[in-house]
Amino acid sequence: MGAPPKTLLLYSAPRSGFGDEWMRFLPIGLGTLQAMLKGRGYPCRLANLSGMGRKEVLAYLRGQGPGLVGVSMFTFNRKRSADLLKWAREACPGALLLAGGPHPTHLAEEVFEECPALDAIVRGEGEPILLGVVERLAAAPGTDLWKRTPGLILREGETAPQPVQEDLDAIGLSAEHLEADFLDDVGQLAYLSTSRGCPATCNFCNTPDFWGTAIRFRSPESVLREMRLLRERHGLTYFSFRDDTFTANRERVLRLMAGIRESALHPLWNCQSRVNLVDEERLVAMKRAGCEFMQFGVEHGSERVLALLDKGTNMRHARRALSLVRKVGMNLGIYLITGIPGEDWADVQESLSLIEQTRPHDVQVSPLALYPGTRLFDRYRAEGRISRDFYRSLGDAEVFARQDAHTERALRALYEAAQAVKPRARYTPAEFAEQKRFLGFCSVTNLLCGEAAEETGSLREAEAEYAEIIAKEPANPWGWMKRALLRHRCGRHAEARADLGEVLALAPGNPEAEELRATWSAGRKGRARPRPAAEMKGGEAFLEGGSR
Repeated sequence: MGAPPKTLLLYSAPRSGFGDEWMRFLPIGLGTLQAMLKGRGYPCRLANLSGMGRKEVLAYLRGQGPGLVGVSMFTFNRKRSADLLKWAREACPGALLLAGGPHPTHLAEEVFEECPALDAIVRGEGEPILLGVVERLAAAPGTDLWKRTPGLILREGETAPQPVQEDLDAIGLSAEHLEADFLDDVGQLAYLSTSRGCPATCNFCNTPDFWGTAIRFRSPESVLREMRLLRERHGLTYFSFRDDTFTANRERVLRLMAGIRESALHPLWNCQSRVNLVDEERLVAMKRAGCEFMQFGVEHGSERVLALLDKGTNMRHARRALSLVRKVGMNLGIYLITGIPGEDWADVQESLSLIEQTRPHDVQVSPLALYPGTRLFDRYRAEGRISRDFYRSLGDAEVFARQDAHTERALRALYEAAQAVKPRARYTPAEFAEQKRFLGFCSVTNLLCGEAAEETGSLREAEAEYAEIIAKEPANPWGWMKRALLRHRCGRHAEARADLGEVLALAPGNPEAEELRATWSAGRKGRARPRPAAEMKGGEAFLEGGSR
């Protein structure tokens, strides 16, 4: 057996996204691939090459000298990924080159044609497949034994299917094995995935084909260990769970929430789910464990259009779920889609009414995109409405189901409705009071109440909210953080610095606190960066085309 090959896993945002904070984030899946290899003794390094030119990439690759290069390819970065593969072959002529992700999984033939340097495609879930390739390369270097690995798509055909990874805990933790170059923002490590698969079969989503419809879960113990590692090593106190359907298993959610509360980590976090998979008990437990923002893929306000999308939910589910979130008192976000074949203006008006009546704090509106691996894409292609060479002929362009005056008008109307409802979406003092009666003390309520008080100029009231968190949960960094910001705003700089010191004592290395300390030391005003949920775009860079 020879020495194990050095594996280098690459990602780059598309050229159009070099300046986009969210597109520049490494996909979650690269971290789990690295954990799978390194946990078994195989060297592996990650690199985010967003923004780099050809010469920089070639110099980096030659300096690394990998025996295996894997590139994470989505539809939105397909052109840039093809460039990385071409440059990898130029820099490392003897390396094995693999591509993985939804785009090559679902359009393998076209990707092979576009990427002559590519040796093979990893189909779907990559960890067991990549491990199998590396094991065979180590066992028989210089041979084609690796081509017998199940789960590969080769130019000459596919190998045997690879069974799904049932035990997600066995993969290992990204936080434990991280070795990465050009990781611009440590905050991206706070984006976590705790399950795979979705029980729905929406016709615009590629999750069923990529991950499956049977959901597999990491254990609560595994999730808590990852959160603790991220807190201890990077000072992270805010997390974003990017599971397609975080609340799918009721008992598992309740166990995880109990574990978070018992952990004394006091995190804040957000998640996304489906409107038919929440209830009051789950939401209450989630808020008490730190959930401050909940997103739902409502998709549309029209029952008729939901049926066209095979969504599997209805307006009764949606209104009940959104009402429960407001009752419990979390920030509420919804995803809406328009530009759907068969949608008319009366349907759009039902989505407008939904926004007006349910008062979400955040609304993400997008035209219906057709992603490879979805039934809707397959239908359009079979009808000849998407040409076979579409993705080779047009830059980073997406395929939209409708590009017409109706879609433009609907997008504009929905955006304007989302903006118009924001003032009424804010919780009122009476609503906060009711939440406190309903839940008793809950730090998330205090934080949201304090933020609302600051917005109206009631600074003493806001400080009292933060002070109550400090008094009742002195190990909770968020009470100290919010009071530090408020005191600094009021010109009480010595007190603010003392509070910031408490944050860093509780969460050494916390990126927000370190940034504030540097800013204040330089005499600038400064503020904490927005919470990850504040500008969340649905996690497309992490799980393209995913259903919520």
